[in-house]
Amino acid sequence: MQAFTRRLYEKLETQLKKIISEEYHLLKQTSQCINVCQEILKELRRYIEKNPFKDNVEEIEFFKEIKPRFYSQFIYYVKIFHIEINRPTGSDTVQRKYLKTHLHRITHFFENNLDFYQYYRSGSTHFDEVYFIRGKHDLRLFPDDLALTIDPAFCTTQSYKVSKLFANELLRIYLNAAITLLDRTDAIVPAQPAKQQRVQWTGSKVALIELIYALQSAGIFNNGSADIKQLSSYLEGVFQVELGNVYNVFQEMRIRKKNRTSFLDLLKEGLLRRMDEADESY
Repeated sequence: MQAFTRRLYEKLETQLKKIISEEYHLLKQTSQCINVCQEILKELRRYIEKNPFKDNVEEIEFFKEIKPRFYSQFIYYVKIFHIEINRPTGSDTVQRKYLKTHLHRITHFFENNLDFYQYYRSGSTHFDEVYFIRGKHDLRLFPDDLALTIDPAFCTTQSYKVSKLFANELLRIYLNAAITLLDRTDAIVPAQPAKQQRVQWTGSKVALIELIYALQSAGIFNNGSADIKQLSSYLEGVFQVELGNVYNVFQEMRIRKKNRTSFLDLLKEGLLRRMDEADESY
């Protein structure tokens, strides 16, 4: 079981990374990640149906350690999708308040589940047969209304909660980074008229990094003296996005097998198409 689930999780990570590197629209990117997670979970379930657990020890390991790693990714991307699709387009103050509301919900979740969180993180095992063996459901132990839709053949009392713990830890990092970017933008971007809304980058990080390298290579900033670090730091603030290690991303772009400048080509195609459409209207 361990060998299969390890390979399957590596497959999940590979497919998620591929989507993130190739899809430039954030909501489309997140939606595709959700679909991949669903397909991988189906594959995981089929394996478990064909390969029953040998004993309680193996079943506990699966629902306590293995499945939550997969399912937490699904929860994480679903939450990001809903957060971003409902994110207000107003001022930084409005966006910051919106993001902090979601942060408070996560804090509230951890506070309400502190005992279980400590149980899990401390490596305790005395309740494992209650929490992670199928057929021992107690709906009072579920954190929300999802309990009503839990499949008893592929879930246990607390395996969903472990997945949600993992997902919320990731989501807290995501939200804190988004808030930090808003704070950084306030410090970097010059004051703008009150009625002018700030522009936010909603494409992929890889796409922006590709654009940054192209602009820097053309030497069009500071008479060619601006380096990659300066440009990436400035544009992170302008577009409210955290790019991470741009140098590693560039190396991945450089060794692409198909198209090393896919985003730039997309820009060119879009502009030419717009020009052609404009020509037809005259």
